[in-house]
Amino acid sequence: MTRFAKEDREVLKPLRDEIDQLDLKILELVQKRARAAIELGKLKKRHSLPIMDLVREKQIMTHLAGAVKPGDGLSIEAASSVFNEIIKACRAAQAPTKVTFLGPSGTFSHAAALNQFGKLAFFMPADDLEQVFRLADEGEADFALVPFENTTEGIVGQTLDLMTRTNLKCQAMLNLKVNLSLMSAHGDLSSIKAISSHPHALAQCRNWLALNLPGVELRPTVSTAAGVAMALNDESCAVIGHPTLATFYNLTVMSGDIQDLQHNQTCFLIMSRDDSPPTGNDRTLVWFAAAHNSGSLYKCLQPLADSGVNLTRLHSRPNAETPWEYLFFLELEGHFEDPSVTGALEALREHADKCRVVGSYAAPAVERSLKARPQAAPSL
Repeated sequence: MTRFAKEDREVLKPLRDEIDQLDLKILELVQKRARAAIELGKLKKRHSLPIMDLVREKQIMTHLAGAVKPGDGLSIEAASSVFNEIIKACRAAQAPTKVTFLGPSGTFSHAAALNQFGKLAFFMPADDLEQVFRLADEGEADFALVPFENTTEGIVGQTLDLMTRTNLKCQAMLNLKVNLSLMSAHGDLSSIKAISSHPHALAQCRNWLALNLPGVELRPTVSTAAGVAMALNDESCAVIGHPTLATFYNLTVMSGDIQDLQHNQTCFLIMSRDDSPPTGNDRTLVWFAAAHNSGSLYKCLQPLADSGVNLTRLHSRPNAETPWEYLFFLELEGHFEDPSVTGALEALREHADKCRVVGSYAAPAVERSLKARPQAAPSL
């Protein structure tokens, strides 16, 4: 153990005293910011405005990132991380934010919710996606976080289906890297004879398992979190899942980042009862039903081309109400309040049997592929 002599401690004392004083000043300013946020929350409530304003928060982070000078202490990433937590804490001080997601705790949906809303939010894990939508639609939750697309598994068909049965608006889109870890109750890799997890998680680690644990028994479960129960009841069993599982179930991570594809990501949507204001760089999500006759889809999409509105995404889903007919989901560049988008959607409605704007949100930083295929809703 390293021991500091008295003279060594004396050398450090001036800078430590300065840090102590700076910490008190930082705390004073953070508390002052929180009090201002609380007053802002009261004003929002009087005018029936939503507490969470993702556009405003993004503008704050962009402004702060631009104020960071290279080599002047913290990097842009570090400074952004600090202020991101301050913003979340001040938001929670305005009013408790209730967020529902596809549970149980420790799933990828939970990790995405924690990343977006912070630890101070009130989280409501739901048994299935239908309950996630219902809790937000009926006002029991302020926000619903739902899986939308995975870079390897494709689009989540059930999420699209539920969009057609709700009045919820899409407020934001966010991506979460699929980070898989091998965990157990004891952390002894040599004693592992079986691994439990969701089939998707097991498949995404196939190469790593074959190389590091050849011949181990694979036990598929309904979710990665469900696999925890097996691992807790059987010392020879481990579980694969997001590292968040270790925090919630007191597990030991034996190996991290074991997924075969390091670029694998899942895209989530944040749904609420409120629309998101324009940012100047937006996307709009729409679904519509085309008549079941020749050229109907072309007639619906032609107004978009005529108005110069760019189509960034297009998916189709079977229409549950009418066999062998389809609903179409498309993403457009621009906000639904933009004149060009408004005009294009009005023209689309003239040719569609049904048409609804799901919502507009800030455009993602990285463009995604338009190619995707419907999949069952994952509870990873």
